[in-house]
Amino acid sequence: MGEDEKEKDKAKTLAPITNPCYLPTQSLSQSLTEISVNDETRLFRLTVPQAQPGVKLPVIIAFHGGDGSQEDFQQQNEFDSLADQEKFIMAYAIAEDDRTAAEGEWFLNTAATSRDDNDFAEEIVDQLSESYCVDSDRLYAIGYSLGSMFTYEVACQLNHKFAAVASFAGTMPVNPETCELTGSMAVLHIHGKLDYIIDYDEDWDWKDGEHEGVGTMSNIPGMIDSWADRAGCKNENSHDDFETEHIVHSGCMGNTRIEHYGMQFQEHTWPEEVADIPTYRLIWSFLSEFTN
Repeated sequence: MGEDEKEKDKAKTLAPITNPCYLPTQSLSQSLTEISVNDETRLFRLTVPQAQPGVKLPVIIAFHGGDGSQEDFQQQNEFDSLADQEKFIMAYAIAEDDRTAAEGEWFLNTAATSRDDNDFAEEIVDQLSESYCVDSDRLYAIGYSLGSMFTYEVACQLNHKFAAVASFAGTMPVNPETCELTGSMAVLHIHGKLDYIIDYDEDWDWKDGEHEGVGTMSNIPGMIDSWADRAGCKNENSHDDFETEHIVHSGCMGNTRIEHYGMQFQEHTWPEEVADIPTYRLIWSFLSEFTN
């Protein structure tokens, strides 16, 4: 039996509860959990805070970077600790292990496959809602690198459910197959200006044979501007210091914001801090402002 099969054997299923908001929530840390999505078994790691009856719990789904399925998510322990303090659920999604390089670990905006991982995200929320007192108005996604790219699938396709996304070191197609706002969507994007993998200033194409059909990927300022246009933002403010450029588009549809931190000396590695604020706290502070 391979390591992947051994891990799957350890996974637990969620037990539905009648009226979960009537009961106290018991804490859970990094529990490997399995659910069925389109007749396929999918896995995620689950952290849940202890909470009193009636406390509605927001949900953050975290999407790892390429080849990161067996690794801790960036600042995972800090996110888990904050989840216990602030009373929200962390669900760390795990990509399927049998996808080809041409498909990619997270399906992006390709016509044949883009729905599969969105179904996974929705099913995580649906099944958590049957077992925990989930705040369905406060659903969020975060990601790193390729996982950051997938947060824009959530933003584009699932904005009728999710309220906000926050990510580091990703981008999205210049011309996505579909990206329409039927609900409101707040976006926080953090990116290193010295990123040598996901270029900050230039559009770029996927390498030959990888993520076939996704097309040209956007430079970061262009992507932020496109979201500001998509969200109908009316105001833009920026502040640029020696280390960080901070751009805020406000007055957007649904009282959301499109916000960006461009880090002058940061490469592709997840930063411990952004503008002197721990990255995980900055992300939660942004996400927690928004409801859908």
